[in-house]
Parts: sequence; C-alpha cells; structure tokens
Amino acid sequence: MTETLTNQIGEQLKTARLKKNLTLDDIQASTKIQRRYLEAIENNNLGILPGDFYVRAFIRQYAMAVGLNPEDLLGETPASISRTNDLSRAHRDNDGVVRAGLDSSPSVQSRLSNMLPTIWMGALIVVVLIAVWFVLTHLTTGGQQSNDNGNVSVSTTNVPDDSSKQASSTAKASSSSKKKPKKTESKLDLGTPEQNVALQTTIYNLSGQADKQHVVKISAQGAGTNVRLTAGDTVLLNEMVTGDKTINIPKGTTAVNAQFTNVTNAVMTFDKQKVTVVDTATPFWNVLVNLDN
Repeated sequence: MTETLTNQIGEQLKTARLKKNLTLDDIQASTKIQRRYLEAIENNNLGILPGDFYVRAFIRQYAMAVGLNPEDLLGETPASISRTNDLSRAHRDNDGVVRAGLDSSPSVQSRLSNMLPTIWMGALIVVVLIAVWFVLTHLTTGGQQSNDNGNVSVSTTNVPDDSSKQASSTAKASSSSKKKPKKTESKLDLGTPEQNVALQTTIYNLSGQADKQHVVKISAQGAGTNVRLTAGDTVLLNEMVTGDKTINIPKGTTAVNAQFTNVTNAVMTFDKQKVTVVDTATPFWNVLVNLDN
C-alpha cells in the first residue's frame, strides 16, 4: 500500500507541474531542492535522498510549489512514506493489483564499503613489506661502506686557510640553492551556505570533494547535544555528545548529513572549517554537505 501511494504521489506532482508549464529547474529555483532529488521524487527513486527526514519534507515543498495541498497529497499515512521504498520492479498482476518486487542486489557503494577493510589491510601489508625492504637494503649498504672504509688509506695535504674557507662558503651556497620552498596546503573553502528554514536545514554545496577523505568534529557545550551523523546510507555516529567527537568521512561519500538536538550547545567543523549550525534557540536542526556538486 505504501509503495502504491508513493508512486501516485510522484505522478500527481509531475502532472501538476506540467499543468502549470513549469520545468524541474523552475521548481529547484523556488524550493532550493536540487533537481536530481526532484527527479527522484517524480520517478519514486527515493533511495538517493540524503535521509528519511527529507522524503516528506521535499514532497511537502514540491507540492506547495505546484499548488497542491500537502496534507491532501500525503493522506492519512505520511509517516509510512520512506526513501527505502523501491518500485523499480513494480508490476501489475492479472488480478489488477500492483505489486512491487525487491531488488536484493547490493549497491556499488555498499559493496565498496564492505571491501574497505580488505583494501586497508592489503595497503598496510604493502607498507610493512616496503619498510622491511628499506631497512634491510640500508643495513647491507652500510656494512659494505664500513668494509670499504677500512681498506682506504688516508693522505693529508696542507691547504691554506683561505682556500678552506672559500670551499666551505661555496658548499654552503650550493646547499642553500638546492633547498626547495615548502608547499602550503590550501584550506577547503566551504563557501556561503543556504539556510532553508522550512526544512530546518543548512546546506553546503561543494564541488569535486566526493573522492577525498574528510574529517568532521563535533564539540558539545553545556549539557551536550544529541547527534546523528550519516555518510550516504551509513550511520557513522548516533549518540549524545558531551565533549569533542571526531569522525572520519570515507572517500566516495557524496553527501554528509548531521542532525542535532539542543542546537545551541553544538559546534561543528568540516576539515577544520567552522560550519554554520544555527544560533537561535531551536530543538532540532540539520546540516547537509553535498560533496558531488
């Protein structure tokens, strides 16, 4: 029942949009919801939305943008609508009832997550082997040099002091010229976020950051704050934070979502850059960081 209702909602939203001669870009401009999420709602591909909280919130925003009543559209069972519904294999049987199959094949992201421990273990073994080879090679080379030094006769030659000083100065100048300036790492620029009060969300859109590893730090003040942090579909943190908490965001993550309660007690940084949570007294707030824009 839930799957059929959700499919009808996507069709109703699309029909209402077309009647008003609006494009998805027009809806994106008025609701601040990304076009790919709007397409997902119309096609009932809710799995790409950043969290279950956004399913109802995005549908509500979309409905108001095309002149539909969200309460009439969602009906009496809005809480049952979830991004985990999958109608990609829905079909109508001979008795006229719509039934949806379940696609049990794991996603590329889940397969990659399952392979990460193996990849890290393999990389660690390679590093250890390289270190052992390096140590053994230098021990062998050092022993050979020690033997050679024992067979070398040393002859001394009297050199004037001025020549010695000149040679020393030349060597120092040559050494200084070979030094290369140190490279300074550029800090990540978070840019100006979007504040969507209706969705209780601060949104950061970053470009070309999905293939990099990032670090999120949550610092709680006073009585603490309850934090739920997800990277895509993976929950990395879901607990009451009363001090400092550091979370590593793995490579390949396209969206990071942090949900806070007791917002005024929370301070969040992303790659050591302070993130704007919200400084007003509100019991709940989201911070969404899109990394693949």
